[in-house]
Amino acid sequence: PDGRRRVVRHGAGPEREIQTGIGPIPVQRPKVRDRADVPAEENIRFSSAILPRWARRSKSLDALLPALYLRGLSSGDVQEALAAILGAEAPNLSPGVMSRLTAEWQDDLDRWLRRDLSARRYVYIWADG
Repeated sequence: PDGRRRVVRHGAGPEREIQTGIGPIPVQRPKVRDRADVPAEENIRFSSAILPRWARRSKSLDALLPALYLRGLSSGDVQEALAAILGAEAPNLSPGVMSRLTAEWQDDLDRWLRRDLSARRYVYIWADG
């Protein structure tokens, strides 16, 4: 109503490093502020689709981790393999992180196995050779 923009850039978040296939890249996430005089639940909130708030690895690197694990690398060996690929400075890829990711993948599998299939009909063919 006063002719000014409602949502403005309001500085940047702290610099952090995102681990990628070519090594760590320093990034800063812009902050945005809603200047409207409205209740807090009606404020416009900004969340970047390019740089998620707590991302520490690129999506391609996140896709590499399950592939390495499924190829037979143990949780302890993944850090050594990634150090060879990404360099010795590969943070957030310790055996503890791999154990946590493995537990998350197991939870995803359990949810997938328990999904409701009653609303769909599937046709399958079984052949015994």
